[in-house]
Amino acid sequence: MSTIAIVQARMGSSRLPNKVMSLITGVPMIELLLQRLSVARLVDHIIVATPKNEAGNRLLADHVLSLGYDVFEGNEADVLDRYYQAAKLHNPETVVRITGDCPIIDPVVVGKVIKLYEGNEVDYACNTDPPTYPDGLDTEVFSFHALEIAQKH
Repeated sequence: MSTIAIVQARMGSSRLPNKVMSLITGVPMIELLLQRLSVARLVDHIIVATPKNEAGNRLLADHVLSLGYDVFEGNEADVLDRYYQAAKLHNPETVVRITGDCPIIDPVVVGKVIKLYEGNEVDYACNTDPPTYPDGLDTEVFSFHALEIAQKH
């Protein structure tokens, strides 16, 4: 089974512009997140999905690429399309959704949600409904097939 994690990140936050590149102990937030997520044993590949035309995203994309991760630059106004197009390039069975402003993402929690998804006959599993972990550990897992259906409808 191929499982990809897509990290949704952008520089244009209205509340805290450029937050994903904000430094935490001298390291950009997105870099900390990717370092932690890369330890998740059940994730085969990590992609950062960012808007193509949003100001400042080239800096984000270049930094992520310099770390050795893939970047998908997609539709600025349609996050679902961006996710779908990024996933489609890799044709995974399973997609893990992580937001780019969660630098303390826990790879063990990510693994638990993936196992929850795999252990049940479902198209979607998460730790957010009902909320079971503090903010910043949010993990959603779904089938690529379910993502395809959502994209079409």
